[in-house]
Amino acid sequence: MKKNVPAPVAAKAPAAVTQPTTSPVQEEQNKSSAAAKTPVIQKQSAASTPKTRPVIDPANYPKRKDERSPAAQSNLNMVPGVNQIIPIAQNHPNRIVTPFANPVVKSTTLEAGSATDCGEVCITDNVIYVATSKEYPVTMFITERGSEAVALSLTMVPKRIPPKEINLQLSQGDVTNIVANRNAERWETSQPFVEVIRNVFRETAQGRVPQGYVLSKTPRTADLPKCTQAGIKTKFASGQLYTGHNLSVFIGVAENKTKRALEFNEQSCGAWNVAAVTTWPYSVLLPGQKTEVFVAVRRNVGGRPATKRKSLLGGS
Repeated sequence: MKKNVPAPVAAKAPAAVTQPTTSPVQEEQNKSSAAAKTPVIQKQSAASTPKTRPVIDPANYPKRKDERSPAAQSNLNMVPGVNQIIPIAQNHPNRIVTPFANPVVKSTTLEAGSATDCGEVCITDNVIYVATSKEYPVTMFITERGSEAVALSLTMVPKRIPPKEINLQLSQGDVTNIVANRNAERWETSQPFVEVIRNVFRETAQGRVPQGYVLSKTPRTADLPKCTQAGIKTKFASGQLYTGHNLSVFIGVAENKTKRALEFNEQSCGAWNVAAVTTWPYSVLLPGQKTEVFVAVRRNVGGRPATKRKSLLGGS
């Protein structure tokens, strides 16, 4: 055998490929470069998440009634015959300014006082003070003393709020009716009743409005006079109406429907509340002729009589 000859080497499996070892400094640099290439998603806790609210324009944001400005709360537009609901302070006086010179309150839920105590309602000039401890809504009607032409209806809901002042406002037409009614009252009471009727008819026939009276078309809901005379047809529905304090004058048209002359009978328009009747310019109508009819009706005299006296001469 030969000496110094190496022994044969058996075939071995290929060794696994390993990454070259790097220094700690190089590893840090590799991590930083990988972080720069890969986006990092971090989870935030609920406490650290900022809360966002929708943006609301204050000009378009509907305010509640109790958040309105004091000026808007103090003025209340009223319509006669229409009920308005308003909040008032409980156990505190509330000041209600009315458009009437001498207001009168009618209520079944507010208690009146005595000579030394106002109770729940106290009236001073044109102002009404309401103070109640009730916990349910209270109501009242407000009218001008001596007139029922305009009535304001209020429902007041007591709440634990500061005292309020509410200014009741009317339209120009309603204010005109109130002022005209006061002037009509002064004009009517300045002369005897018979003279009032005579002057009202004279002014109406001459096309003038009596002092303090209000001229309007005949309302559809008015209780119209009824003139029943054979041969003569009288209409008030499309006529005119003068409204005063104690009197109202209905103006209609009468037409002769016959072929002969007829004298208009004023008594054919008689009723429990009719004060006087006259015609202008004719009292005797030729066939087909027309004339105006004036019927003065008493106002504020209560309802129709409940009973009727039976005549001693027989009949109804």
